Amino acid sequence: MQRYFEFRLQRALFLYAVVPLLTMALIGSVLIFASWRYSVVGLNSEAREQAAEQLTAVSDDFSQHGAAMAHFLADARDLGAWRTGKQRAEAFARLYSDAGHTGAEFYVVARTGEIMVGSREKLPQDIVPVNNNWGIWHRLGHEPYTVCQEFLPTDRGQDLLCGRAIVMDGEAVGYLLYDIPAAYLQDLLGERGVPLLFTDNFGNIRLEKNGAAFMENRKLQRAFVGADHELVHKDKDFYYVTNMSVPFGGEDYHIYAITPVTDLLVRYIIGAGAIVLAVLLMLPLILRSVRRESKLTAQALDNLTTIAELRELESQFNPHFLFNTLENIKFMVRLDPGAATEMIMALSALLRYSIAGDDRQVALQEDIKYLESYMKIQKYRFGSRLAFTAEIDEAAKSVPVPKLMFQPLLENAIKYGEDAEGLLRILFQIKRQGDVLQVLVRDQGAGIEQEKLAQLQQLLQSSENHSIHKGLFNVQRRLELLYGEGYGLQIQCPPEGGTEIRLCLPLLEKEQKNAGFGHCGR
Repeated sequence: MQRYFEFRLQRALFLYAVVPLLTMALIGSVLIFASWRYSVVGLNSEAREQAAEQLTAVSDDFSQHGAAMAHFLADARDLGAWRTGKQRAEAFARLYSDAGHTGAEFYVVARTGEIMVGSREKLPQDIVPVNNNWGIWHRLGHEPYTVCQEFLPTDRGQDLLCGRAIVMDGEAVGYLLYDIPAAYLQDLLGERGVPLLFTDNFGNIRLEKNGAAFMENRKLQRAFVGADHELVHKDKDFYYVTNMSVPFGGEDYHIYAITPVTDLLVRYIIGAGAIVLAVLLMLPLILRSVRRESKLTAQALDNLTTIAELRELESQFNPHFLFNTLENIKFMVRLDPGAATEMIMALSALLRYSIAGDDRQVALQEDIKYLESYMKIQKYRFGSRLAFTAEIDEAAKSVPVPKLMFQPLLENAIKYGEDAEGLLRILFQIKRQGDVLQVLVRDQGAGIEQEKLAQLQQLLQSSENHSIHKGLFNVQRRLELLYGEGYGLQIQCPPEGGTEIRLCLPLLEKEQKNAGFGHCGR
């Protein structure tokens, strides 16, 4: 029962102590994961996708504007018609409407390189001369019905050239060209603080925002090429890298988002380490506390059970003795009223002592007074047949002893101690020897048969009693509960006759319980 109670208590304490600790650890882990998903993965993906959307939109817009404007310019009888007059103003207005908000330059160029309409008087130095054998002019000449886009390296970055051939009567007579500045394109990459790099299929960086540290000779550093949703370690630092394919000007480009996470990982590691350390430190303490508390509670429960059993044993009063005493008093009232009065007073003292107070230990001299009242009643009952001798060591009278411990021993001697002539000669002896009291109750009766003696001794070794021998078993059980299993009754029948009951009691302070006493020998 005690082990089951300890198990149930340990499980309850575990649930109320360890589970909250593990729950806190789990919550901390979830918060770290949520922080990573939001501050790293979420912001990285959001910046990359927004930049891709903006660049794709610009590419598509200029492709549409270029195609529409090339058709408009081709409606003239010849390309030179756009050089002067009202037609030039109309063409300029449409071109400015298409490109002015981006800061882009625009040019309508004849195949000879002459500018018919333009935001500037000269073409950028990097794309002259106009020659079908190189650069964007080559692509426009060979794909006259296609809007072509190409990046142009400059000292300011890489501009985007977007152009289309102007076709009249099936022949390319000139070119429409937009020059979108690098500054405008870089602004499209956003202001979220996440380094972004826009590369072609060969790793050449065409645009970048906050990504100069990841470039090497205008190319993306090898450690990051192809990385997608990966943690990249480079030069003692860690980076979370993603990339996505972006259709741009009829070709596939890639946009990389690279988030430095070294400091964040260090904080996560410190936080996770603190959680793990707290669990490792607290868990043994909690488990030790659980075991200690469950053991103490179980011991307290066991003590309460012991106290309850002791009170039950102490409260038992032999009903046969009480019945016989009252019967004797009834007859003595008629034969000897004075003796009847003495018996009533002795019985009253006896009952009052048995129920008075909560102390389970009293001074020996107090218990002796109780025994005197008990034997006084027995003396009236048996008359001259009863010879009772008490030998009490003066040094033992102030020693605390269990209350009502000796009366059952005398009662047993009276019940079974008659000799062949019907006489009862009983000796009650208490001696103080060192740190124990030696108690002896001896009668001069016929003794106990060997078979019954063996049964009685076996009964005293048991923790339960279903026999009629209540008194001696109660004394034995009280001794075990108070002082441990090293203490108890010794019953012997000497060869010369009679029965001896011996027991020893440790010398204790009043109200002291079992705290690891020695053994008297049984």
